[in-house]
Amino acid sequence: MDSRACAQQRCHAAIHATARRARVLVFLVLVGVTVAAPRTPAHGADPALPYGINVHLASGPVLDRVTEAGIAWIRVDFNWFLMEPSRDVYDWSVTDAVVDGASARGLNVFATLAYTPGWANGGQGTNVPPADAADWYQFVFDTVSRYKGAVKHWGMWNEPNHPQFYSGSREQYIQDVLRLGAQAARDADPTSFVLGPELAHLESADWKMWLYTVLTEAGDVIDIVTHHAYDDTGWQVLRKMGAGVALRESSTPRGIMELTGTADKPLWLTETGWRTDEVSEEQQAKNYVQVLKGVDALGWLDKIFFYEIIDDARFPQQWGILRSDLSPKEAFYRYQSYIATHAPPAVAQGP
Repeated sequence: MDSRACAQQRCHAAIHATARRARVLVFLVLVGVTVAAPRTPAHGADPALPYGINVHLASGPVLDRVTEAGIAWIRVDFNWFLMEPSRDVYDWSVTDAVVDGASARGLNVFATLAYTPGWANGGQGTNVPPADAADWYQFVFDTVSRYKGAVKHWGMWNEPNHPQFYSGSREQYIQDVLRLGAQAARDADPTSFVLGPELAHLESADWKMWLYTVLTEAGDVIDIVTHHAYDDTGWQVLRKMGAGVALRESSTPRGIMELTGTADKPLWLTETGWRTDEVSEEQQAKNYVQVLKGVDALGWLDKIFFYEIIDDARFPQQWGILRSDLSPKEAFYRYQSYIATHAPPAVAQGP
């Protein structure tokens, strides 16, 4: 049996498992067991705005800083191994807090789903795919079902072309992660958006062949194309994405989208940034502004998610625009000022 048939078979098995769970849920309701209510977002930042930032699983005080800056979007990590530590046993506590915190502040959420728990792959690393892809389907279905009132944008794995984050083959990712995950998300919430493939822009990780193959074989299940790119300056990052380069140039994500007939889809840059343990805080701020100006000028780069909101005190790498004590760096102020002068005035919305 080929991989596509295997994936379909696993998907059918997972759908039957979901039906069984649905019957259990009905029973629980009938006997009076409390079931979590759907989450709904508060009115807040206009989702059309392009301004985003990576926050991982941010606390309330960190989300307050995001709101203070006027940033409209956050990218969060929904890590399978943390959320379902044992089969069919979920710990929603952290992700509930993040989603509820974002909703209360009117922030738009893009959640990336990834990383296998040990029970699903024989105790191997989180970068190793599950032994049975139906387990991935079930995790995606359950997660999207829980948060469909507040989260509509779902990424299917993080940097699958990088062995540190995904050890499976390109074809395995396409069939068993992207296609199956997209089906699960849409089965759970037909109004959801599937994003990917979230590739690392590294020649050593063969990003061009990965992107070309993914868009050729599975572009039909992707609503929004996402990519990660880093370089010395903001202008160089934009050039990597396709600025100032011939449209059909195959060395850029935009060019590959044109070659694969997917150029009509939105393109989001969901990771880029600079470490202030490597460059000055002033240079980090200048690079942010370069990217922001480019996004406005180009017209085809729909969203930008800088990496990241806050330094992690556990590590020497200082990617944040906040220090670990929540004090702002210059890039925070520049980002805040840029949004204030370029975003349209907020329109009051009714209840």
